[in-house]
Amino acid sequence: MDITDDMTATGKEEWARMIAGEVYQDTHPDIDAARLRSERLFTEYNRLGYDHPEQQQRILRELLQHVGDGVVIKPNFRCELGCNISIGSNVHINYDCAILDNAPVTLGDNVWIAPKVGLFATNHALDMKERINGACRARPIEIGDGVWLGGHVIVLGGVRIGSGSVVGAGSVVTRDIPENAVAVGNPARVIKRIDESEKTGYMERIGARDATV
Repeated sequence: MDITDDMTATGKEEWARMIAGEVYQDTHPDIDAARLRSERLFTEYNRLGYDHPEQQQRILRELLQHVGDGVVIKPNFRCELGCNISIGSNVHINYDCAILDNAPVTLGDNVWIAPKVGLFATNHALDMKERINGACRARPIEIGDGVWLGGHVIVLGGVRIGSGSVVGAGSVVTRDIPENAVAVGNPARVIKRIDESEKTGYMERIGARDATV
């Protein structure tokens, strides 16, 4: 479904500017209507709880652009528009995640998101008059395969986090993080690379145990 099908000409124009990363009118009635659609769906999703998995999956597929297999999203999940979020397979999003997806937000496979994480693709104008009259600009967020975001992490628009990386709890990510790195702080900075020395022998132990069962 194309969410812009029923928009007015000016609504489609502002939506196109939003997706293109240009300054757009966030308070346009058509964008407000899309926001209300999202809120209705994620409110229903959160209310259902864990004992209605099939209904929850139906709602996620209506709300989001793409949802892979084995995706778990704990309540209370919230998003701005939903239709610009793409989630890969085997992704676990813990409690109280908020995603402002005025630009595309893409999560790869096997991503782990801890409680109270925020992915904020949009930003208000710095000029006061523009800001109070709805001026915003949004930039994409891309989270690579196997990334782990710790509790209370914030990721801002225009950021790409490379596959296999870990962002420490409470960090604010304002710039790209390379693959297989540990980043912490505000703003988040890479403090180490993840290499073979991080292995604990866990996989070998579990593999040997399971081979005897």
